[in-house]
Amino acid sequence: MQLLAPMMLLGATAVTVPIALHFFYRARYKPLPWAPMKFIKEAVEQTSRRLKFQEWVLLALRCLALILLAVAIARPGRESTASTGAETIDAVFVFDTSYSMAARDGERTRLERAKDAALAVLETLPNKSSVQIYACADRASLLGPVSRYNRDQARQVIQSVEVTSLSTDVLPGLTDALTAAESGTAPAKEIYVFSDMQKSGFERQQGAVRAKCEEIKARANLVFIRCGNPERKVSNVSITDVKLLAAIPHTRTRVPFVVTVRNTGREPVRGVKVALELDGKAVERDVVQIEHIDPGTNAEVTLTGSLDEAGARLLAVFVDGDGVEGDNVLYKIVGVRDKVRVLLVAYPFAGQPATDAGDWFVRKALVPFDADRDKDKIDRYFIETESVLPQEVSPEKLAGRDIVYLLNARADDPLAGMPSAFVTKLAEFVRAGGGLVIGCGDLVQAGAYNRVFGRADVGLLPFPLRDVRDTPDATPFVPAAESIDAASVLGPVKPYTDWLRRATATRVFDLDESAPNGGRVLMRTTQGAPLVASRVVGEGEVIFFATSLDETWGRMMSDGQLAVPMTTYIVSHLTGRKVPGGTRTAGDTLSWTPPMIAPGFELVKPRPRGAKANDKVRPRVKLTEPRAEVGQKLTVSTADSLVAGEYAIVPAGAPETDGITFAVNPDLRETENLDAISDGDLEKLLGFRPAIITAGAGTETAVRERRTRGEWTHWFLLGLLFLLVGEATWAWFCGKTW
Repeated sequence: MQLLAPMMLLGATAVTVPIALHFFYRARYKPLPWAPMKFIKEAVEQTSRRLKFQEWVLLALRCLALILLAVAIARPGRESTASTGAETIDAVFVFDTSYSMAARDGERTRLERAKDAALAVLETLPNKSSVQIYACADRASLLGPVSRYNRDQARQVIQSVEVTSLSTDVLPGLTDALTAAESGTAPAKEIYVFSDMQKSGFERQQGAVRAKCEEIKARANLVFIRCGNPERKVSNVSITDVKLLAAIPHTRTRVPFVVTVRNTGREPVRGVKVALELDGKAVERDVVQIEHIDPGTNAEVTLTGSLDEAGARLLAVFVDGDGVEGDNVLYKIVGVRDKVRVLLVAYPFAGQPATDAGDWFVRKALVPFDADRDKDKIDRYFIETESVLPQEVSPEKLAGRDIVYLLNARADDPLAGMPSAFVTKLAEFVRAGGGLVIGCGDLVQAGAYNRVFGRADVGLLPFPLRDVRDTPDATPFVPAAESIDAASVLGPVKPYTDWLRRATATRVFDLDESAPNGGRVLMRTTQGAPLVASRVVGEGEVIFFATSLDETWGRMMSDGQLAVPMTTYIVSHLTGRKVPGGTRTAGDTLSWTPPMIAPGFELVKPRPRGAKANDKVRPRVKLTEPRAEVGQKLTVSTADSLVAGEYAIVPAGAPETDGITFAVNPDLRETENLDAISDGDLEKLLGFRPAIITAGAGTETAVRERRTRGEWTHWFLLGLLFLLVGEATWAWFCGKTW
């Protein structure tokens, strides 16, 4: 047992008063002989023992009454690290800052209710108590105050708490809160979690959350402040995707954008409005409205906009009309090109039909019209090709290129093979984000390719080449559509089953799939042999066809119905890898390998929605000095991407165009399930019933009542009441009074 006011025990010394009175008022008499008293004396002696017993019982009751009163005033309680109304408390406030906290229950958001509740709890803390404030979604961060004993600073920190674009996970906040509480010196510890109590936040790491709460229960007083109404069903739609129907976005075109919206709530949503912007400018004058979306279903709308400028463009989609704003936006970096420049390294066949040229089918798939008849059209077309002989290709030819095709090109032939300087430069080209497509043929030798492209400093082969496998024309190799990974670059051609069946081959290279090269098979033949493979090299990628891309080994590229879309998807995929920055999810690490040396680097954070593209309102944060390991390039990284929007990493003081741009989207796991956990379910999950208080007008009173439940004062006072009643009854029975 502990005493919260031990000095009050000095009041127990008042017990000497009834003792003194007892002895002071004892009967005094002088012996006086009197004959009749002889008979009375005998009667008195018979009752003297009873009278003495009554007096001693009254004395004990009156002394015990004074002792109980003193102990009650001393406020006894359980001896524990939990708060029981101690003189000082180490309190830790944990705010749920996931974006569901921005949902409204009535006229106020859940976060606003959490702030009001936190201020109310702050007022209940005894003087000289400490308080630390944390923000927590799927990670925890200390917000302040600078001095844990400064109430004014704590109030300012509470008012400054903002939601993020992260999803809920209570474990990091509980872990850091317990550490912070134990760093204090007060005998009592309190941890308050201000949250809408989203069920997914407790279930993501259920076992670890239960263990941590049990640990907190043994060391501190854990209180959950429910800041939302668990009975209220929040309407919500999320933007899950936006696609450009144009495979390769390029300037001077109008492109359809297909936006997918999903109802993740429990109620139908009506009248949702969808808008789309490109670099802060609306791509369509009118907003498209979706009249009705049932729970758990998707809806698609199409908006069309013009692509006027080349480069990395920021595409932003917005919806309006639901109860949670945090997932009402989706950003995407779109690489808009003025030209896509492709280098074809192949052998022409002199004196043969044009279709026998090693690059003829690829050129037709890249530029699908007659260049001789439509010379004006080819000048305006966005794909430019240049063909060069393998022995004549030079490193300078890679300047300004986006993709390189090696079509049945010799590797190390001293007369007709590619120069070693070009191969070295080609490896650098791919690592920097360029695309490489390799097609085989009679001039490709497995040993030569393995030596030239498979060595460690080049690494451009997904797998080492083995021998060529032949098959009769009657039983050719057939691409197996079912073997295509839908998420790969060839995923879009998977539905073209009939066209794939016609893309037969009579010769293919066997690949050594056991080699740990980091390669991946994208498509196999019906016999299970790898037909198309890929390997990511640095920022770029290599796509390898185990057969030829002309008609010498088969019909892989001779059917335009398959060749044109497949080539388009490959070019779109490979050029997309060269888009600087990219699309990320809130909380992801943003990294950049700058091409220049700078005295420092800054993170440019998102501008507020509705601000003009040229408004200089975007805040900048200085990043820590980047470091590079021996033999590695300098890399600048930051995980300060907690809010959805446009980010950029730039040299200190430089304009945004000198750096790299990222699009950061909300973590959609937050709104996959918006249900709040009930008190009963939380008890089952944790194995005990924690304190749960609803944020509102009665928060302060509930906290005070909760804090005094550990005291025994009311029991001592109740015992005192019964004792006084008993004493009065006994005194009346004995005829004794004070």
